[in-house]
Amino acid sequence: MQALRTKSTKKAAAKAAAAPAKKKFSFGLSSKKASKAPKAPARKASPFSFGSKPKAPASKKTTSSKPGVAPAQSFEIRIPGQFFQARKDIVWNVSLGFTKSNELFVGRMAMLGFAASLVGEILTGKGALAQFDIETGLPLFDTEPLVLGLAAFNLFAAFAPGKGKFIPDAEETTDRPAGSLQDPTISIFNPGKFLGISGVGFTKANEIFVGRMAQLGFAASLIGEAMTGKGPLAQFNMETGIPLSEAEPLLLFSIIFFALTAVNEGTGKFVDEE
Repeated sequence: MQALRTKSTKKAAAKAAAAPAKKKFSFGLSSKKASKAPKAPARKASPFSFGSKPKAPASKKTTSSKPGVAPAQSFEIRIPGQFFQARKDIVWNVSLGFTKSNELFVGRMAMLGFAASLVGEILTGKGALAQFDIETGLPLFDTEPLVLGLAAFNLFAAFAPGKGKFIPDAEETTDRPAGSLQDPTISIFNPGKFLGISGVGFTKANEIFVGRMAQLGFAASLIGEAMTGKGPLAQFNMETGIPLSEAEPLLLFSIIFFALTAVNEGTGKFVDEE
């Protein structure tokens, strides 16, 4: 009996000991919950501490404002005026792309290059490719990819319509007439309107036409020299049978004309189309 009593007392003591243990364990849970309670606002505050949502529109605004301020394809070249004893700096605004202003520059380079190649052929008797081989020491078969690429670029630049319209100085404030890109009725059968030529004179519209002809002529002369090994003057002699001595006045006139049209600033300007 005493053994049973001792066992029962032991069980009661064990239960009594287990009860505070549960209380302690439950108290521990409550303490953990209490400890989690202050941590919960920290977790809720973590998204606010990130600040990704308020910062996102600011970054979008900055990226959208950049193209409006300075496009990636536009830049300027500034030369200090003190180099030329001038008060103001020389600023050139350059924009990349197939615009008529850039085509005007390429046409001027084609006119100068074509005139220089003709002068070199008169002096040396060799065409532009042979002159290039003399200057660089590279044979023709090594420079063929460069020549073909240059000829293809000249052809594409000469036939590409380009972007922009020409406005004469006296008509800058008036309405602009529709060009070949806006009016489908203007075809190549009406070359004056199609090429943008309205009269004779040193205007940028006429200069861009001469530049296109120079690009086409330079590309054709390079292709002809690659096929025949003769320069443009020799090709002209071969096609017409006229010796160089008799064609000198015409050649000199064309060289001087190309040089003047390339150097002369001209009147009017090109503006971007809306």
